Amino acid sequence: MIEKIEEDSRAACNEVMEKAQAEALAIIKKAQDDSLKALTEAVKKAEAEAVLNIELVTSKAEHERKKAVLTAKNGIIDEIVKEALQRLKAMNTEDYFKVIMELVVRYAQNGNGLLRFSKEDLDRIPTDFEAETNKMLAGSNKTISVSRQPVSVDGGFVIVYDDIEQNCSFDSLLNASYDEIRDEVYKEIFMRDGI
Repeated sequence: MIEKIEEDSRAACNEVMEKAQAEALAIIKKAQDDSLKALTEAVKKAEAEAVLNIELVTSKAEHERKKAVLTAKNGIIDEIVKEALQRLKAMNTEDYFKVIMELVVRYAQNGNGLLRFSKEDLDRIPTDFEAETNKMLAGSNKTISVSRQPVSVDGGFVIVYDDIEQNCSFDSLLNASYDEIRDEVYKEIFMRDGI
């Protein structure tokens, strides 16, 4: 009978041990599955964040590159416009006053306009400038006369009608149409070759 009790006891212990081992294995298996799932999710999340970070860095780098290219292009355009203005101011007297005549014809208004030049331009103005310019204005109800009183401009002129002064200095004309000039220069040097 003691043997029977010992045998039953051993059987019960074995059953409890087997059950405990089975539960332990199930817990270990679940823990492994959960950690594998968590690891897989963490890797996917890290990969997604890495892809997003790469896209953001790439986008920012592309933006900075485009900004640098635009800054360089703007610098080139500004330099070209500045150089063209300097060339205009440094033209020989004959060509310079031909340009001035064209500007007077373009900007003259009805009535008699008084042209005022810088002292440097007054000292080199052709003697027939006023007469030749008025010939170009003939039939338009516009005339001009040249004032001997200098004005402070660096190239170009100021045209006065009674109390109204129209600044036609090269700098003023450039400033008034600067965006349009920049657009034309941009098209000419960058759009032509697809740069």
